[in-house]
Parts: sequence; C-alpha cells; structure tokens
Amino acid sequence: MGTAQFVLGDDYERVGSQVERLAADTRLLLIARVQGFDELGSLQGSPQPLGFVGIRDQIRPTATETIAYFKDQGVRVLVISGDDSHTVSGIAAKVGVEGAERFVDATTLKTESDVERALVCDSVFGRVRPEQKKQFVLALQKAGHTVAMTGDGVNDTLALKAADCSIAMVSGSDAARNVAQLVLVDSDFASMPKVVAEGRRSINNLQRSASLFLVKTLLSIAAALLFLVKTLLSIAAALLFIAAPWQYPFQPIQMTLISAFTIGIPSFVLALEPNRERIRGRFLGNVIVRSIPGAVCSVCCILVANVVGYYLMGLDYEQVSALCVLLTSWIGCNLVVRLSMPFTAIRSALLVVVVGGIAGTCLLMPNVFCIAPFTPGIWMLYIIVAAIFAVAFHALDLKLETLHAVCIRESE
Repeated sequence: MGTAQFVLGDDYERVGSQVERLAADTRLLLIARVQGFDELGSLQGSPQPLGFVGIRDQIRPTATETIAYFKDQGVRVLVISGDDSHTVSGIAAKVGVEGAERFVDATTLKTESDVERALVCDSVFGRVRPEQKKQFVLALQKAGHTVAMTGDGVNDTLALKAADCSIAMVSGSDAARNVAQLVLVDSDFASMPKVVAEGRRSINNLQRSASLFLVKTLLSIAAALLFLVKTLLSIAAALLFIAAPWQYPFQPIQMTLISAFTIGIPSFVLALEPNRERIRGRFLGNVIVRSIPGAVCSVCCILVANVVGYYLMGLDYEQVSALCVLLTSWIGCNLVVRLSMPFTAIRSALLVVVVGGIAGTCLLMPNVFCIAPFTPGIWMLYIIVAAIFAVAFHALDLKLETLHAVCIRESE
C-alpha cells in the first residue's frame, strides 16, 4: 500500500486517469497485490492494483479568511507539499490560494534552474521532497524575497531552518518545533494575522519612536560640533583681537523640557497604539529618513537665532537660549504632527498635550526652565523663523519620503 506513482512505477498509466479524478481533494493510497518480497524488502513480480484508500483532510473554517488576509497584505502564498499534486491543487483552490489551478509535480523539477523558473509563476507544488522544500526556500531568498515557512512534520525541518521566519504547530513533530522560531500553541494557522499585526505594531511604532530620539541625538551632535567649531574659531580670532560672543544655547534643565514633551510622551503613546501597516524598507533607513528633516531644521533654527539674536538684535544669552528652546520645541511638534498622520482621536489628544505642555510650562514655570521673558521683537523673530522652518521641515520631509519610497520600490 502506498502512493500509486511509487507502487506501480512505470505502470502508473494504468490507473493515472482514476488517480487524477479521485485525488481532486483526497489523499489516495493504492492497494496492490504482489507475489512477495525479497530479503531486502523489494517487490517481487508486477503489482496488481486492487483499489484505493482515500483520506480527506478537514479544512478549518478560518483557512479561507486567513489566506485572503495575506493576499490583501501583498504576501504571496505558496503551497509545497509531499502529497499528490492534484490533491494539493484541489485543497488550495478551496481555500482561495491564487493560481491554485496551475500546479506542478516537483518530481519533474530536476535542476535548481527548474525550481527557480517554476517559482516565478506557479504557486502549488506537490510531491515535494524534504530537500526540495529547502531548495524552494533558498531559491525564493535568492530572488530577493523574505520567506516565512510553516510546517509541522519532520519533512519540513530543513525548510523551516532555512527560512527567514519559521512557524511550527505545537501539535507537530518535536523536530519541527525545535527548529522553528515561532510555535503556534493552538496549532491554528488562523492565529498568524494576529501575530503579523503584533509584529508590525512593534516595528512600525518603534521606528516612529526612534525617529523622535534620533532627532535629539543628531541635534545634540550637530550643535556640539557647531559650537566646537565656534570655540576653535574664537581661539583663532582672539589671536587677532576678535572675540565671538556665542555660548552653547541649552542648559540641562531646558533639554529636559524638550525631551519630555517632544520625545518622551509622544514615544510612549505612539509605541503602544495598534499599527498594522505593512513593513517596508530597512529599519535603520526608515528611522534616519524620518529624523533628518527635524535635525537639520533644528540646527538651522539655532544658527539663525544666534546670528540674528546676537548680531542684529543685541539679545543677551538668556534671551537667545529661550528662543532656541522654543524653536527646537516647535520643530519637535512638527515632527510629532508628521508621525501622527493620519490623525486619530488618540493622536490628536497627544498633539494637544505636547503643545499645551510646552506652552504651559514656559508660561507657568519660566524660572525653573530658565526661560527669559520675550519682548515684542523676540516674539516677531520667533514667529518668522518658526513659520519659515515649519514650511522647510515639511518640504524636506516630503522630498526625502518620496526619494526613500522610490528606493524601496526599486529594491523590491
């Protein structure tokens, strides 16, 4: 008793039409009579077919919905199985696998190039050997795909180990569970949409929160370099009897104000909210692209505030420092706005808290955070610089997002 192709060998054509008709959604085993077996267990004589044993799997009610979810998310679903190609195709068609009618018998794929060509346009593969499953995974990775593999048998372990993400069922074999990165404790593939959603929420929200932190880091580095250069120039200028009056514009308590309302609170809220957006591009690249506009505009704001404040308006250090704090906070608010799009009730409330918190703190506790009183001239300078760099921030952000999106599409 066994698979008709292997039991009958070259005589398979005798029952081929029956197998194709019965195997549409049923696993078939052929029962045949033989004269006997030799000492090595090989068949003696020509097998005579007696009948078939059909085994039909019960398709889970959630299978079609799960396959549809991944299709909507742009994930290509492939079925690779050791069962008969007709059976695999019939079951795949019932659950909505795209291209299920175009099935391939993996025994016809002799070389690596055959596998690569078949994977381009076909989605259902039957009679796949364990080593071929691994070959399929490697071929997809070679083509630039990120491959997730799910399986529960010993035959799946090679492919599971080679995949970028491997998922096993708790009801499956010990070998499959041991090599898998993720084990579904309910043995139900319908749990995968929830798993994917949680992973996307974590990564997408971490990217947004990291952008907030990286803006401050880039700003601090740039500002430190800027004022280090100024110091070196001041030393050189002192030799020529010229002194530069600038000082580092931030005090530690002021950085606490900026960090709390433009980084700490937004990152806490944005990191915990649901986010099922598909992950595209590389993590570090996505974070840097989001961070550059805020860092560049913050540094430019500080530079303008120092040049205009000291040389054109004759402001003292406390006034320039307060101006830099409010301008940097303003750029931070613009970044929060950009990361919050599209707005929801929670994101709108977050923006109100950020803007209200900065304004309220500066008005109610100016001495604590070393915020000097503003004159009408300082307010005018603040409004002009804030308006200019708000436009510059969103223009630069849009340009970088467009270029980054083009790079992602080309890499995909």
